[in-house]
Amino acid sequence: MGRRIKKGAIITSFVLFIIVGILVVLFQGFKAQFDAKKVLTEMHTQNVFPTSAMIPYYEDEIHASYVGDLSKPKVLLIHGSPGYWYDFKNIFTDSNLSKNYCIISYDRPGYGKTSISVKKRLSDQAKVAAAVLSHFIKKGEKSVVLGHSYGGAVLEQTILDYPDKIGHAIYVAPCLSPEFQKAKWYNLLISGGLPNKIMPHELRISNLEMMALEHDLGVNQQRLSEIRIPTTYIQGKKDVLVPYQTQEYYLEHHKNVNHILLDNLNHFVPWSNPELIINAIKSKPSEF
Repeated sequence: MGRRIKKGAIITSFVLFIIVGILVVLFQGFKAQFDAKKVLTEMHTQNVFPTSAMIPYYEDEIHASYVGDLSKPKVLLIHGSPGYWYDFKNIFTDSNLSKNYCIISYDRPGYGKTSISVKKRLSDQAKVAAAVLSHFIKKGEKSVVLGHSYGGAVLEQTILDYPDKIGHAIYVAPCLSPEFQKAKWYNLLISGGLPNKIMPHELRISNLEMMALEHDLGVNQQRLSEIRIPTTYIQGKKDVLVPYQTQEYYLEHHKNVNHILLDNLNHFVPWSNPELIINAIKSKPSEF
């Protein structure tokens, strides 16, 4: 009996090691396609030269980049988990958009050049987002704020905690439903032990965020009726990471929403269909 248990444990450990190894290889390949220098070079060839800013945050700094005139209306883009400011490169390189808006994106805590360590609580993530907004917008000014994937959860928290800073909220394939954001088997797999140690930094940070997400979204559910900000919601039925039924969940709690649900849209909208984001930014709340 003891030998069988030991043999089973060895086989299980081996399988887990293989799975983690595959995840590491896939992520490294994905990351290589979106290297910061490579993305900036691509932007420069299109005559787009983002300005970098380091925003003080207590003893740390938040790294942000922006294009466009700072006197124009501001658009803040919040990336997913894992992610970086340049995940929105296709938004930054839209010349018509940058003529009329100042487009801003930042590295969330734990990512890129931001020195703040990972923040598991959405309330702490919202404080960082609010600090970025306060750095760029004038007193009394309101910004368009967009959140993709986990960034959507950060956006929701920011709306609840700092509604006076946002004039139009845009959710793109957002993680908003407590039911659909329960920790998955792979989150549990890499949450400790050897798998956690060999995981790339970004995946460890992402896992910490995702493990805490269900709880915080459940707390926020009681407050969703407080939201009065005009909202655009973009979701696709081919999203394999965030179930499209999340949109139905959100519409049960918040009615002032211009919602878009497309049959052939996947999760990676900033790359696959940036025009949907660009059009949403250009739309006015009065048009809803």
